[in-house]
Amino acid sequence: MKGRQQGNHRPSDPTGGDQTVKINHIDPRLVSDIYTRRQEAKKAASCAAQPGSAGPKEAADTVEISGAGRELQFYRARLKEMSDVRQERVAEIKRQLAEGTYRADARRIAGGIIEERRLDRRV
Repeated sequence: MKGRQQGNHRPSDPTGGDQTVKINHIDPRLVSDIYTRRQEAKKAASCAAQPGSAGPKEAADTVEISGAGRELQFYRARLKEMSDVRQERVAEIKRQLAEGTYRADARRIAGGIIEERRLDRRV
């Protein structure tokens, strides 16, 4: 990972205790990808080891997701369930176009585009 992440770090206990790393302002998908790659590398290394060899036992990795992270996962799942197209609105606009009564409000459209862009920056 390039650059330095903001956050607090408590070095590992020399007696083999837990290691805690807190990282703020990072995409949870990036953390998940890094964790997955690390697990795959460990699995490949253990498969490459000779059968019957007794290597050092490693502590299990754990992940704890914050309340905000769980909330984000919940809303992402809900968004996936929703349709990208509002069929009722499409039918209404088609009807207005067919009747010649559809009038586009340029200010409203521009405002919507700006608001969507503003929201995209926050995510």
